Amino acid sequence: MKPVYVIGHKNPDVDSVAAAISYKVYKQSTDKGIYIAAAAGEITHDISFILDTLGFEAPLVLKNVGTTVEDLLEEKDILYVTTDMTLVELGNLVRKHDLKTIPVLDNKHRFLGLITVGDLAMIFMDSLGGGREIDRSPEILRGIFNQKVADIMKTRDLILFEKDESVDEARKHMLASRYRNYPVVDEKNNFLGMISRYNLLQMKRKQVILVDHNEKKQAVDGIEDTEILEIIDHHRVGDLQTISPIYFHNEPVGSTCTLVAEKFLYKRIYITKEIAGLLLSGILSDTMIFKSPTTTGKDVSIAKELETVSGLDPRVWGRTIFEQMNNPDDHTDYELISEDLKEYVSGEEVFAISQIETIDNSKILERRDSLMQVMNEICQKRGYLFLGLMITNVFEEETELLVAGEKSGLVEKAFGTTSEGSVFLKGIMSRKKQVVPALYEVIRKEYMV
Repeated sequence: MKPVYVIGHKNPDVDSVAAAISYKVYKQSTDKGIYIAAAAGEITHDISFILDTLGFEAPLVLKNVGTTVEDLLEEKDILYVTTDMTLVELGNLVRKHDLKTIPVLDNKHRFLGLITVGDLAMIFMDSLGGGREIDRSPEILRGIFNQKVADIMKTRDLILFEKDESVDEARKHMLASRYRNYPVVDEKNNFLGMISRYNLLQMKRKQVILVDHNEKKQAVDGIEDTEILEIIDHHRVGDLQTISPIYFHNEPVGSTCTLVAEKFLYKRIYITKEIAGLLLSGILSDTMIFKSPTTTGKDVSIAKELETVSGLDPRVWGRTIFEQMNNPDDHTDYELISEDLKEYVSGEEVFAISQIETIDNSKILERRDSLMQVMNEICQKRGYLFLGLMITNVFEEETELLVAGEKSGLVEKAFGTTSEGSVFLKGIMSRKKQVVPALYEVIRKEYMV
């Protein structure tokens, strides 16, 4: 059975990782199947701290979910031969299982070569000498059957694929060759199975459940090649398309973890102390300890339930989480900007807003000039209209918004006069609710989107 990957957006934050892990647990408790929590990028220090403290393993880092050769493999027992096997043993195996192509492996399951039924037939025909030796057939057969697999296996001019190769690349090689089956190996040359043209016709896409996003720009690479089964989110409806109707739960709450926790509570699924702490962490992070304007009554009430189960004080635990976040001494300028950067599309135009949430923004603002330089470089490289960096002080409830890019004047239209490429925003804390909508509006007016 193929796994279903539960995965959040690129540049993972606490809410997306906590939601992925928790929703995986929920699905395993309510549904048959194999579910794997994944992250679409590297796990940051603050997330690692939360996971370690609560006793969770980090999710699988999965940066591309495009269909690969590994997805073509069928789930069945692998039949193979070893180099010391006789052709008598080989023949018995071929007849019993109606095999056409047989891999040769060593005692550690590493791929060595191939034997095909056609190769065996040619060995026999060549030994008959074009019919001149037909009277010696029994003797010739005895000689052939006494040979070992090592004597006749093919080791050269083979076409084999590594598991991570794209299906498109594999298809090109298959169409350009005459072989019936093709071996698949991993990076250590361990044999994983055989694929054929038939497998291309029966290809199954990876299956995914998306949490904390529903826009293609924010989704893991290769998302267009997958089968999206569900989406659990609390952002605006984006541009992702699905093969068929799916379960799409989207609510205007402060955190995806609120929606996941609600499912546990509504279905009366047992919540462990650790899962409750993880869900609470996602809520505290995304609502900025309930100070973000995105915070709803549901976020607060669900958090109280999780507080009871986890035994964590939201104020104390929330401050602990934010103390772990975005220590500028541990990051380069590029890392500070890109760690929580999200792209947004309006018609043909693309802009980006990054956010750093901190309890002390003074150290970050000391690096204003170098941050602005890197932001301008990113804008030029990626073709953004502009790039904004929100440096948000959680406890003071204020944001310093640095702006770079050719069209940074659009930000001034949205929020007023900027000073040296930045604007001070008192009471502004939410990228989703307070900043991005205002920017969409000025872009719409500017470009008549």
